[in-house]
Amino acid sequence: MNNYAIVIGIFGKALTSKEIIYLNKYKPLGVILFKRNIFNKSQVSKLIREIKNILGTAALIMIDQEGGRVSRLNPEFWPVFPAANYFGNIAKTKLDLAKKITYENYYAIGKELNNIGVNYNCAPVLDLLLINSNKVISDRAFSRDPKIITILGEEACKGLMKAKIFPVIKHIPGHGRAQEDSHQKLPEIDLNITELKDDFYPFKQLNQVKAAMTAHIKYKKIDSKHCATHSKKIIHNIIRKHLGYEGILFSDDLCMKALKGPYFYRAKKAIEAGCDIVLHCEPNLKYILQSTLGAGKITNKLKNKLSK
Repeated sequence: MNNYAIVIGIFGKALTSKEIIYLNKYKPLGVILFKRNIFNKSQVSKLIREIKNILGTAALIMIDQEGGRVSRLNPEFWPVFPAANYFGNIAKTKLDLAKKITYENYYAIGKELNNIGVNYNCAPVLDLLLINSNKVISDRAFSRDPKIITILGEEACKGLMKAKIFPVIKHIPGHGRAQEDSHQKLPEIDLNITELKDDFYPFKQLNQVKAAMTAHIKYKKIDSKHCATHSKKIIHNIIRKHLGYEGILFSDDLCMKALKGPYFYRAKKAIEAGCDIVLHCEPNLKYILQSTLGAGKITNKLKNKLSK
């Protein structure tokens, strides 16, 4: 039985003895894989089998395989997939073609992931592509047009789900306007709900997708104290009510520098604000344990969401 509402990162291409002890004792919901964990198909398949042998076949095996800059699969052994904006540029003049190849692209990604045992892909990005914002999003986004983002985002989700991969839409309620990279610093956006309508639109339209990931962003006119990941106001009033999103809500990585303080409290505050599951991506078991205890055990409500 999986006990704790956390998905963790691991150190290398095989589990360490200490990671095996941690996984057996605390039974997190799953593991998220990065380039450091992946060499070729046989290696990573073996690693995933080893994880599932401990956590069970229902364990969440996650990855960020967006295409473009954010690709975890080794290009020596897997196809290279384009960034989302490639499809958005085609959509400007040939929307039907863009829809078709977006679906095919994400289905192809999904098949590669399914073949090795991954079941959740942290994609697609539904953020706005804005020229004057931080480059952390840029071509990872489909478009500046929220309607094109929605149309292509839906095709991406359909393609992944056809391949039996759950998409995780991100970064809800919208990262596109950030002037800072949340990996390095907490971005602040000084706009009200009306002014953020384009940012919110794709997430509202695709609010039936099973899983979403929060943005580590402070929306000052909605909650002047807390970033979205730690904000009850944003999660309950904006994400759950205004956007109508009822699915599984993952925090973005607790290790990003947008968040401050001990990991126990980073995790605890995210869960208390309304996140269902936290991500702790850096493979430091001392800090992972703090986040695990902060996240606490999974609820019956989350069990029901995961089983749907």
